[in-house]
Amino acid sequence: MLFVFGDYRLDTRLLELSGPAGPVALEPKCLSLLRFLLTNRDRAVSKDQIFDAVWPGVIVTEASLSTAIRQIRVALGDDGDRQSMIKTVRGHGYRFVAEVSEMAPALVSGRESPPDRGIGKQRTRGDKPTIAIRPFQLIGADERRQAIAEAIPAELIATLSRLRWINVIARGSSFRFSPSNADLTEMAKGLGAQYVVSGIVEWQNTKLIVYVELSDARTGDVIWSERLTGKIDDVYELRARAARELAIALELRVPMHEADRLRMEPSANLDAWGHFHLGIRHMYRYNRDDNEIAAGHFRRAIELDAEFSRAHSGLSYTEFQNAFQHFKTDPGRHGTLALGHAEKAMQLDPLDPFCNLIYGRAKWLLGDAENGIVWVDRSIELNPNYAFGYYNNATLNTVLCNGRVADENVGTALTLSPIDPHLQSMYGTRALAAFVSEDLAAATRFADRALNAPNPHLYVFIIAAAIYSHTGNLAKAENCVEAIRAKKVGFGTTEFLTHFNLRDADKLRSLKSALRRFDI
Repeated sequence: MLFVFGDYRLDTRLLELSGPAGPVALEPKCLSLLRFLLTNRDRAVSKDQIFDAVWPGVIVTEASLSTAIRQIRVALGDDGDRQSMIKTVRGHGYRFVAEVSEMAPALVSGRESPPDRGIGKQRTRGDKPTIAIRPFQLIGADERRQAIAEAIPAELIATLSRLRWINVIARGSSFRFSPSNADLTEMAKGLGAQYVVSGIVEWQNTKLIVYVELSDARTGDVIWSERLTGKIDDVYELRARAARELAIALELRVPMHEADRLRMEPSANLDAWGHFHLGIRHMYRYNRDDNEIAAGHFRRAIELDAEFSRAHSGLSYTEFQNAFQHFKTDPGRHGTLALGHAEKAMQLDPLDPFCNLIYGRAKWLLGDAENGIVWVDRSIELNPNYAFGYYNNATLNTVLCNGRVADENVGTALTLSPIDPHLQSMYGTRALAAFVSEDLAAATRFADRALNAPNPHLYVFIIAAAIYSHTGNLAKAENCVEAIRAKKVGFGTTEFLTHFNLRDADKLRSLKSALRRFDI
């Protein structure tokens, strides 16, 4: 991607700054800082945010930051008095204020670009998927109402820009295309995007109907769509709902869609993101063979891009399963590996919700749920629409015996993502949270739902067995135990209680008593 501003352009692929006279010499950290300011130019960024993004895991003084800002200003012909490019926000941080355009390298004349091999083929290894959001089409109202049709996609851009794993084309570039006449393929090709969001805002008397559609620009396939309705007075709520629904859809649909698209591709042709998406597909199947396949894809992604934070998080997740479900013979070693990869992911991208969550899970795996939940909570702060974050928050709050808080959070996860691949685990966690709260009717109801969801996890069977045993339904409890034995893995009551070591002594005693009758 190229950021073009004034007489200058920054190529983020090459991390190279050019000016009227050609390449501009600038230290790598200054170039990274400039890229961060350009990417976040819609807002003022704090000094702490800059430190986390540009110098992760390194102690840097404010004097060093001031020096870097001064060097960038000099390189751009700016200074601290004019601040025509970078503005100092007193007591907070900095903001890039010059007019900026984003475009694919091939659109910039007078510059050598990679040959065009079609949409999505100019990505270098490790590049994130890119999404463009076009202005929405207005129906049923005159042009004076056009601001509403522009406000909704603008809200989508602002919300999706918080996601660390996908590039979002800036409004100044994507809004240059007509909402009704622009060809999807040509638009995406011109902007270097693999995905495009389109929409319609329909005005019906006092009612608004918003249609949102996510398409794969390479094929034209629609991979998600939603219809939202509300009163004219609810336009702000509709904007927020559209942004929330799209953010959730992206987290679930794009990785699965990419995995489906790439599964027949020879491994040698895949880039780092291709391996990551295939790894995610196998990671959520929760069995030994698929877990090993997932780990292989994540390792290959790291070989292609050693600073690919999400690949390190994915590898941490597979090591978590090796330890948690005893897929390997040395769970202690694999628990340590899970934490190590999580720490590496956090060093590379401390603002990615997935990295924060995986770090919190690794802490819990090693017995420190109290500290683990801090990082899981931070994943939700970074992405308030993160269903996986709310579910993991519920799991750790259940271990900490905060049953009501756990139930609220898993309820939020289910609302945000009702067809989530972790549905069985969400209901299992909700069942155990109800057990902790001594609501046995709810515990039984959620245990039933967990077992009826696709691909129940081993610990879901144990939770259900404990609840059925505690409520006297021994036949259903035995069925759960038989399902656990049939999996033939070294995961049973002892291992379960190691991880779900309820902090309330009375609750833990009840759980142990319910499981004591079974030889698992």
